[in-house]
Parts: sequence; C-alpha cells; structure tokens
Amino acid sequence: MSISQTYQHLNAQERAVIMLSHGAGSSVRAIARTLARSPS
Repeated sequence: MSISQTYQHLNAQERAVIMLSHGAGSSVRAIARTLARSPS
C-alpha cells in the first residue's frame, strides 16, 4: 500500500505569518510548527 502526498500552496495569510516571523528572528522549524507545515 502506498501513501499518497498532497501538496498545497501557501495562502496570503500564511505568507504574512512567515514574513513577520522571519523578521522577528524565528527559525524555519518554529515557523513551520506554527503553520502546521513541513519545514522543508
């Protein structure tokens, strides 16, 4: 049995969170955790 992956584009709200978090010095992993996304 294979596990299928689904991919989803970032929406405007997620992009804003990334921009603000990155500007505040948050790590990629911390931002991904906040968005419940993979850090890769």
